Amino acid sequence: MPNRKSPKGYPSGHNETVSTLALLAVALLAAPLLAAAGAAGKARVTILSPEALAARLGEVTVLDARDGKAFRAGHVPGSQNVDWKDFTLERPGAWSYVTGDPARWGKVPPADEALAKRLRELGLSNGRLTVVVGEPGAWGEEGRIAWNLLYWGARDVALLDGGFAAWRGAVETGAAREPRPGTFRVTEDAARRVELPALAAIVKARSRPLLDARTPEEFQGEKMTGQKRGGHLPGARLVAVKSLNGPDGRYVNSDELRRLAGPGIDSRVPVTYCTGGVRSALLAVLLEARLGIVAQNYDGSIWEWSARPELPMTGGAE
Repeated sequence: MPNRKSPKGYPSGHNETVSTLALLAVALLAAPLLAAAGAAGKARVTILSPEALAARLGEVTVLDARDGKAFRAGHVPGSQNVDWKDFTLERPGAWSYVTGDPARWGKVPPADEALAKRLRELGLSNGRLTVVVGEPGAWGEEGRIAWNLLYWGARDVALLDGGFAAWRGAVETGAAREPRPGTFRVTEDAARRVELPALAAIVKARSRPLLDARTPEEFQGEKMTGQKRGGHLPGARLVAVKSLNGPDGRYVNSDELRRLAGPGIDSRVPVTYCTGGVRSALLAVLLEARLGIVAQNYDGSIWEWSARPELPMTGGAE
């Protein structure tokens, strides 16, 4: 039987989940500001200058989110190299694009003791400042690592302003030093994350700002990266990841970030997304660090959303 479409772009079979989504929508519409306020009260998110980091080396944990080759060529002394792909349900890559499940590529793994052990082995502790180093103009990997930690219960996280390119202190090369194990305990902060059923209700109701952190070409459906369909979520606003850094590589200030994010972000908790929840995680962390706004990042993002043909996508700018 043909799959009939409703006027809103959802298939007729979608009505079977209306009750569930309606209940989720009520909860989401009633409580997002309270949830965000609770999250903001539990963690401190900042942008740290290279000078401030140099003054605190040895007191803080430093994670470098760049690729392994760049890390071995030079890194902040004592830092650990981390790859966001190692903290997903299914590691994305060329092989998984052929045989894998796109709904799993961007999503965080279970918050269990195995995960906590991995974080402790990196030297992490919940209350100790963790500074994440990235590379301006890349995929926002430092934002994804920082967002992961905040979602898993870290209480003090910072991004290095300007990334490793701005670092002027001593440099180590080669492999990372063996860190002293930390005491990290995982406790999920649900106010920082949105999953597909809840997001479907938000999109249908047009109830919250949707911020897309990809490129204009991806937003308009002209370029795809391992996804099933092109375009963007209906009603989304483009906040391209490259706009989050100034010409000097430093993160944009609060006034510019507010302009990029557009109206509604102060009164209605925004949702950020991209291809796999990486660039959107950077946007979410910056919104909190610069504006005190705790957004909800959609870690499944377009990889997951586009794999569900009953969910609407729009091509072209809105």
